[in-house]
Amino acid sequence: MSNTDNMTQHKSLRALMAQLIDYAGLFPPASLSLDEAIRNYAAYLKSEDKWMLGRFIIPASRLAELHSYVSLFSRNAPLRISALGRKSEDSEACRTGLNADLQLIAEFTSMHGHAATVEVLELPLPPSTEDAELLKYIAAKTSEQGVYPFCELIPRKGWDERCWESQLYKTIDAIGIQNANKASTEPWLGAKLRTGGVTADAFPKPSQVASVILGCRNRGIPLKFTAGLHHPFRMHRDEVGTKMHGFVNVFAAGMLAKYNLLCSEEIKDILTDENPDHFCFTDKGLTWREHVVTSRAIVHLRKLVCSFGSCSFDEPREDLRRVHILS
Repeated sequence: MSNTDNMTQHKSLRALMAQLIDYAGLFPPASLSLDEAIRNYAAYLKSEDKWMLGRFIIPASRLAELHSYVSLFSRNAPLRISALGRKSEDSEACRTGLNADLQLIAEFTSMHGHAATVEVLELPLPPSTEDAELLKYIAAKTSEQGVYPFCELIPRKGWDERCWESQLYKTIDAIGIQNANKASTEPWLGAKLRTGGVTADAFPKPSQVASVILGCRNRGIPLKFTAGLHHPFRMHRDEVGTKMHGFVNVFAAGMLAKYNLLCSEEIKDILTDENPDHFCFTDKGLTWREHVVTSRAIVHLRKLVCSFGSCSFDEPREDLRRVHILS
């Protein structure tokens, strides 16, 4: 089926793209002012494509700057926030920073009720952490505040690919064990992977992304992504001097990996496929080569392959229209 057919049969596309794009206009390469970014977000909430819009991403340390903009939102069109926690070099500093950020979140949410809510905390873990007590602490503290935690996996600079995979798997293992042993009131800990940046060395290799997708799949860990996913399909971009991952590649790989129990090499093949015609969206499901995931399954799998942060909301949807996937 051609991509032209996708324009009239896209129930699977709507399932894939629903609230998929967390807006990160404050961050590079857009680097907008808060006034520009928050007004963009408010406008996107009124657009015909609002169904694709996720949360507004902002550092927890800047939440107080949003007070004067909450009037742009309402209970029916709320400001849904994913707050970024501060970076830390060790477990003690991570606990201290977490408590400070949660205090800022509590102060913000107490002022605005249903018009503005902090739903997610994206917390960078200390590099190569596998500290079970720290992960338990994160789960308990975020549960008290009612925010969903995603722990960003931070590889140390200079790691080769084998070390990268080995060390991140220790963290993924620790998150999986925490989730398996969590108290009934504690949230599931999610994982967050950085898939790019403004320089070539910020982009993990397809084999590395495949390893994280596989590791989280095998442990039932919710996974979100950030950076470098402005475009739907993998392509070379001169502005970064390398190939950028495509968000359709990444999310199709994540869901097909779970639904079809794909191996690492098959996941990597999806991540590296640069031909949009190989990805077919119909009312019945998403197909890549001989592998299919149904539209109904996509809805459920999105709880495990959750969203991605993008400094642009326009580029992803314009590119989908350019290749005739989105009408």
